[in-house]
Amino acid sequence: MSLVEDARLKAKNALEEGLVDGVLALARVEDEPYPYVFEVAAETGMLELEPKWLLAKLAMNILRSSPQDYRLGIICRGCDERALNELSKRNQFDPARLHVIGLACSAEQARICLCTKPYPASIALGEKSEGFDPREDERARMFLSDDPGTRMQHWAAELSRCIKCYGCRNSCPICVCEPCKLEDDLWVRRGEIPADMVSYHLIRAFHLSDTCVACGGCTDACPVNIPLMLLQVAMRETLANNYGYEAGTDLERLSPVLSDLTIEPCPPLMEPGWLDSLKVNHET
Repeated sequence: MSLVEDARLKAKNALEEGLVDGVLALARVEDEPYPYVFEVAAETGMLELEPKWLLAKLAMNILRSSPQDYRLGIICRGCDERALNELSKRNQFDPARLHVIGLACSAEQARICLCTKPYPASIALGEKSEGFDPREDERARMFLSDDPGTRMQHWAAELSRCIKCYGCRNSCPICVCEPCKLEDDLWVRRGEIPADMVSYHLIRAFHLSDTCVACGGCTDACPVNIPLMLLQVAMRETLANNYGYEAGTDLERLSPVLSDLTIEPCPPLMEPGWLDSLKVNHET
């Protein structure tokens, strides 16, 4: 049985056994892949696994707009699972309503995405492959140089090409803040192209410093091919090396940054407003 046939069977069984009311995956319609919610078992013959398509934010929106008893299955790659874990920790949806069918990415896909962990915690489809270190990629090394001057030179040249389309923000599964600070004139002057490097991309990068799950959605969405995910690599490495923390891999543990603010506040510093997402159930 091929991998896609196995996926179709698992989705079909989940629907027929009443485990879920729908399965979110890709469907090929008129030879084009689209995200699709399979709610009838007979339709699962259209289910596809390729190309890689980020589904976490779509799953969140489906659950938030569905009745409380609606249960959703999802064909879930490692990066999607990490994103769903981060969204769950911020009370964006109820994880008990989600049924994950874990899909391991191939070594080739891991290399394309520069992914260090190309598999979910529980693999139902495919086989676990080794991750790929971004620092082993020739182009990535230019942007991850240990020399600050060299690193800044490369980033300044790349970010100067930004057309400020907000594709990186819109595609990011963790960018769910309302209102978005990147649309606030206090931080980002709207209508100016290229975007100011500090007030747009670096603010966004630091805001996601402890939540980026390295899905590569920002890079994939960029129409001028800026490797935006690489902005997060050093910060992710710092959290891993200094705190043993990797965003999205632990459903229960908050990041060290959030823990410092919520468990041991330092007067007179005020908690930022976006911490409310950790305390408010957004399903109501």
